Amino acid sequence: MPEAAAPRFSLRTRLLRRLLPPLIALFAVSGTLSYLGARYHANEVHDRWLVDSAEALAQRVTLSRGAPALDLPEAARQILQFDSADTTWFEVVGPRSGHVAGNVGVPQAPVGPGARVERLRQASLYGGSIAGARVRVASVPVALPGAGETVEVRVAETLRKRQALATELLIEVLLPQLVLVVVAGVVIWVTLDKLLAPVGEVARALEAQTHHSLEPVDDRALPVEMAPLTHAMNGLLGRLQDALAAQRHFIADAAHQLRTPLTALKLHADEAARESDPARLAPLLAELRRAADRAVRLSNQLLTLARAEPSARVAEPRRFELRAAVHEAAGRWVPGALAADVDLGFVGGPSDGGAPIEVLGDPDLLAEAIHNLIDNAMKYRGGGRRVTVSVEADADGPARVRVVDDGPGIPVADRGRVLERFHRGPRPPGSAADTSVGTGLGLAIVAEIVRGHGGEVRIEDGPGGRGTAVTLVLPRV
Repeated sequence: MPEAAAPRFSLRTRLLRRLLPPLIALFAVSGTLSYLGARYHANEVHDRWLVDSAEALAQRVTLSRGAPALDLPEAARQILQFDSADTTWFEVVGPRSGHVAGNVGVPQAPVGPGARVERLRQASLYGGSIAGARVRVASVPVALPGAGETVEVRVAETLRKRQALATELLIEVLLPQLVLVVVAGVVIWVTLDKLLAPVGEVARALEAQTHHSLEPVDDRALPVEMAPLTHAMNGLLGRLQDALAAQRHFIADAAHQLRTPLTALKLHADEAARESDPARLAPLLAELRRAADRAVRLSNQLLTLARAEPSARVAEPRRFELRAAVHEAAGRWVPGALAADVDLGFVGGPSDGGAPIEVLGDPDLLAEAIHNLIDNAMKYRGGGRRVTVSVEADADGPARVRVVDDGPGIPVADRGRVLERFHRGPRPPGSAADTSVGTGLGLAIVAEIVRGHGGEVRIEDGPGGRGTAVTLVLPRV
């Protein structure tokens, strides 16, 4: 028995691979948005502080001897510029007076296309650099009518505190989200483990099955999505159980039926071995031959029945033309019919014209069914002298193969039983001499073969109420 192929993937692993990337992508998008939001709020807070500082300085700008000046005590200056993290610069500058106070070189607002200057109250906010360090600048105009010019108060600050605050906010937002992703992965893993546990129980139940006990598996604990698989599996177990039951029944019937001709063979052989008179030996040898013929015929019929069951499902069906197949099968009986003085006719053959009648199945098995029908009609015809085989089909209906004889017919009460295995009806008067060697399997084989082709067998009276008409109804392609 070949080893089962290893699974190509794990459902648990595949689900994690499918679910975790979207969660990680969502985490990345959320982190990016959180960082942008944190940086925006950090800039907002520090921009307000810069504007407040610039406006406070603007209030200290005065006129001294007709020129702008900054009245800022040294202590206030130190408080303004003291910061453990960032460096702060300020400058008061006028278009006429030039540098008035503070640090020289605080950047002025950019001009021209692409210049980014924001407004907050009366102040302008923009970026720049001082001594190679990136800074944020707030500029507030101060109108001095007595000086004849409008001076600017500029306050600049490096960006370290802004970036630190944005990072802190980002960590506070992303850390819970990261924990959430990890927890989600663990929950998915544990949940899948619990959901897949019933699958293992079903597998163990299947492993415990034997050919003596093929019971349906209990799939009530499985997810609804797995119901089609378990239903198909239970259907397969049911079909296997039916097939094994049919096989056991077939073997028992075969053993029982073969016992009779084999016992007769042994008895006749023993009696012939003890007989020395040639005149009395000839009848014994004739009986021995008849018993051997019956055993051979029964063996052949059993082999045919074994091919047809269980339920004669055709393993590899193929498309074929029904009229040609039936005509060929019936043609093999022409010499036997002539020898028995029986008029064997065929209606609806390929030479009669008409559209092809195509069916799907096994033409060899169907030919065996036709052979058994003609064989029965010839043996049990009684005083009849005619057997007719016909093939016909309606435009949109099924195909019909009919074998009709003009013999004594089959009683209505026996028409269902003659399709059972090993049932043989009484020998009609005037029947063929070899009727006694019938096996009781001919019509049973026909029923199995037709059932395997998706059709049915109908037994009716012949034309005018005389004889028997057996019809095989087969679905067309």
